Amino acid sequence: MLLRVVIADDHETYRRGLARAIRRFGTLELVGEAADGTQALALIREASPDIALLDVRMPGLDGLEVARRLRELGGTTVVLLTGSSTDELTAAAEAAGVQALLSKDLARDDICRRLLALR
Repeated sequence: MLLRVVIADDHETYRRGLARAIRRFGTLELVGEAADGTQALALIREASPDIALLDVRMPGLDGLEVARRLRELGGTTVVLLTGSSTDELTAAAEAAGVQALLSKDLARDDICRRLLALR
């Protein structure tokens, strides 16, 4: 069974590298990319992915706000990507219904493996 993934990150180079890694994994299917939170929310509502992989800091709606809004809709697992994690961010992510908080320092293949572990 394929896990359908949407990526949202305003850093194009990082997002495209992560998209390439997802495409290499036979059990992950990339169904869309967004450069900001507003685009991400619209794309997720349209594509209904299994997983939304969101950068914490994005223009428009940030990853936490997108997560809060998705929690109301249900059906999509939210994973946040961050350059630096704090106790406050971890608490806010849990309150927003985020399933996992992953460091952007992880290798892209490791991020993919962690997505698969969420099944």
